[in-house]
Amino acid sequence: MRRTKNSPASFQPWGTMRLYMKMTMKAKAAVYLASRSGTCCTVALLHCSKFILHCMKGRGSTMPFLTELGEVLHEEHFRILSLICGLENRVIGAERGRPIDPRDEDEKEHLQELIVSLGQIIDHNAFEEAVLSAHLCARRRRAGVAPDPRARDIGPLARRVRGIAARILEDGIDAGRWAEFQRAATDLVAEMMAHLQKEELTVVQRLRAFLDTDTDHRLALRHRAERPRIKIAFQQAA
Repeated sequence: MRRTKNSPASFQPWGTMRLYMKMTMKAKAAVYLASRSGTCCTVALLHCSKFILHCMKGRGSTMPFLTELGEVLHEEHFRILSLICGLENRVIGAERGRPIDPRDEDEKEHLQELIVSLGQIIDHNAFEEAVLSAHLCARRRRAGVAPDPRARDIGPLARRVRGIAARILEDGIDAGRWAEFQRAATDLVAEMMAHLQKEELTVVQRLRAFLDTDTDHRLALRHRAERPRIKIAFQQAA
């Protein structure tokens, strides 16, 4: 069934936009304080991403000011962030000193899920870059909103992590490969967190100003039809 427009009374984006700005400022402040105090910045990054995920969960599933496509992309961003938090916790959290062992059935399954999930992230990013950007380019330029340059890095970073994960599954793990996986995963986490925040603020929450209702509806249907829900590897207990 085709969705109807929300009433003006339900169109209240500013509270959530302020929330995302607060999330961004808290993340920057935590990393800055970590650098001043000598704390490892990756540990600060872990706390920041957990805070952001908590805030997004706290919003609940109803975000009435989003367009139909906005809701689709917002859910995908939430699932990507959940995946990123789980991956981050595994490589720089409490278990960072224990390399992933593909001989363990649970960890083997996590790696297999991660490989699938990263392929879905690459596909999601390609949709935003190739399809959505083509529709938004002129209007976004007139609105003075520049595309996020980090978007170009997401695909290569995700492919790098996916390639290392595949080699771990095939050839096993050693100290060098674990360190390589940790570095690659940490780079992906940092870029993805920053990219998701910018996409939510400058694209997802502003689609109503960038796309007409018919185009938004058509792109939402296309996106749902062509892409399964993103898997969340390394899921953390609530």
